[in-house]
Amino acid sequence: MRLRSLLACVAALAATSAALCAPPALRADTRPVREAPVPPDGAVALNAHSRGASGPVVSDELVEEIQTRSRVRCIIELKPDQNVGVVANDIEKASESGRVLKANGSSTFFVAEVDQRTLDELRKDPRVRAVYKDELSAAAPIGAPAMPRGLDVSTDLIGSNRANAAGWTGRGTTVAVLDTGIDRRHPFFAGRVVGEACFSSSDARSGTVSLCPNNRPNQTGAGAADATTARCVVDGANACYHGSHVAGIAAGRLVSGAPSNGVAPEAGILAVQVFSRLENPLSCASLGASSPCLLSYTSDQKLALEYVARVARAYRVAAANLSLGGGEPFTRACDADPAASALKPQFDALERLGVATVVAAGNEGFTSGVTSPACISTAVAVGASDAADALTSFTNRGPLVDLFAPGVAIRSAVPGGSYVAMTGTSMAAPHVAGVFALMRQAYPRFSVAQTLQRLQATGRRLRYSAGGTSITTARVAADRATAAATARTAA
Repeated sequence: MRLRSLLACVAALAATSAALCAPPALRADTRPVREAPVPPDGAVALNAHSRGASGPVVSDELVEEIQTRSRVRCIIELKPDQNVGVVANDIEKASESGRVLKANGSSTFFVAEVDQRTLDELRKDPRVRAVYKDELSAAAPIGAPAMPRGLDVSTDLIGSNRANAAGWTGRGTTVAVLDTGIDRRHPFFAGRVVGEACFSSSDARSGTVSLCPNNRPNQTGAGAADATTARCVVDGANACYHGSHVAGIAAGRLVSGAPSNGVAPEAGILAVQVFSRLENPLSCASLGASSPCLLSYTSDQKLALEYVARVARAYRVAAANLSLGGGEPFTRACDADPAASALKPQFDALERLGVATVVAAGNEGFTSGVTSPACISTAVAVGASDAADALTSFTNRGPLVDLFAPGVAIRSAVPGGSYVAMTGTSMAAPHVAGVFALMRQAYPRFSVAQTLQRLQATGRRLRYSAGGTSITTARVAADRATAAATARTAA
C-alpha cells in the first residue's frame, strides 16, 4: 500500500528515536491517494500483453509457454456478473485437449489447462477479463542461524512487549496465516486457533498432491490446516514447519519452554494451508528446492483469501499474513501485470473489510524492488532488518516496501512442540501482522490505510539507498503506535 498524500512530518518520517513526529488527525473516511499503477522496470507492461478488441488480457509469458508446451495450467478471471460454470463449460468445449481443473470454488475465476486452440477462443471471449499462468511460489526462509535470538529480542526491539504490558495484546482480534498449515497441538497456540481451512491442489500431470487431510483440494474446520500429516514429512523431517513459525511470531503466547510472547499473544489464529506437495524434480529445482518440495499455486492463494474475506467479520480478522512469493523485482506497483497482480482483487476486498494483507517483500536481495505479491499496491510489503536496525543483505527493498521489521535469527514454534530460529522476510512480515492486531484493538475504527499511516509515522526511521535514491522507511514500533490509545484509556 503506497501512501502519497500525507502531511510532511509523515511523508518524511521525520521522527527521531527520541522524539516522535505527531501523526496527522485522522477521520474514519480518510484514505491516502495511491500512485497509479505504472509498468514496472524489467516487467511486462499492460500494453505489452496481448488483448483482443473486447477480450481478455493474456500474459506474454503464457503465450510463449504454450508455444513450447501442449498445455499450460492457467487462471481465467471473469468480468463482473459472469457465470463461472457457464464460461468454464463453454471453454472446455473449445478443444479436446484443454480441460477445466477447478471451477466450483470461486465466483470470479476458474482454473484450466489451456492449449493453443483454447487460448485462441479465450482471446475472443468478451466475458473474460484476464488469462495468465497459475504460478507456483515458495515459502522459504534463509535458514537457521548459528546464534539464534528469541522472540524476546525482536518483540522488545519493536516494543510489542511494552504495548502488551499497556493492555494491547490483540484480544478480540484474529490474525490469518496463509502458509503451510499449523501444529494446532503446539503449546504456543493452546486455545488460540479459532479456525482452519485448506486450499491445496492436486494435479497428476504436474506431480502435485494436496496437503488437505481429507485428500481433497479444499477443507474447512478443525484439523483442516494440520501441519503434522504424513504428506508433510520429507526425508524423515516435517516440511510444513513454516506456517507454525510464522503464526508463533504473530500471535504465540508464552508457555514453559517458549522464547517469549509473540507480538499479539491474545489474538486468535486463523490457519489456512495453501501449499501442495510437489513430486516433480524439475518444478522443485526451478525454485531452488530439491524434490519433493512444498509449493503454492496462485489459484489456491486466491481461494484462501476469498475464504478469509467470508469469515473476516465473524473472526474480527485484523491481518492476513502471506510470507510467500517470488519472481522478478518490481520497482513500481505491479497492478498492470495480470500475473504479478493476480491476488489484487482479493487484497482489495480484504482492505474494504478492514483487513490488512501483510506480505513478505522477498529474500532475493533486490536493491530497489520487491517480488509478487508484495508488489501489489494494496499489499503491506514488509522488508527485514536486524537487531541493530540495519537492513539485512538478503532483504528486497526500495520504494514499494511499506515497513521493516526484525527478520534475523527469530526463534519461534515448529511442529512437534519445539522452537527453532529462522531468518528471512518470512519472519519480518508476521511481526507487522501481529502489530495490526494490536492496532485493531487500540483503534477499532481505523481503516487499513489509517493504521499503516500511523505505523509509518511512529516507526523508527531507517535510511538507505535504493537504485541511487535515498529512501527512508519506518521499522515498525508497536509501543509508539499504540501510545496515544494507551494515554486515552488511562485518562
